Amino acid sequence: MMIEHVVLFKWKSAVTSEEINDLLRELSELKNKIPGIVSFKTGLNVSERSQGFHAAITSTFVDKASLDAYGPHPEHQKIFAKLVQTTETILAIDFYDIRQS
Repeated sequence: MMIEHVVLFKWKSAVTSEEINDLLRELSELKNKIPGIVSFKTGLNVSERSQGFHAAITSTFVDKASLDAYGPHPEHQKIFAKLVQTTETILAIDFYDIRQS
């Protein structure tokens, strides 16, 4: 059963647009570095309803085991270390399409 992974980011005020674009680009490249990722999208917020979140990623994983392997994967950990330094808040949710169950 495929799993959807959604993450929202609130950047620290000192983070530049260039840094944000670099981080989002690095995140999108994980699809080619970590097995089990079916799709990976990154983007900047355009909604007034975002409650202060500036950017998001959405990714689809082959299954829960692939998602579980993603978190500790060294390539993800490299980028996560940068994210911890540049974000105020990170919010994540993982779900599956209930029509698949």
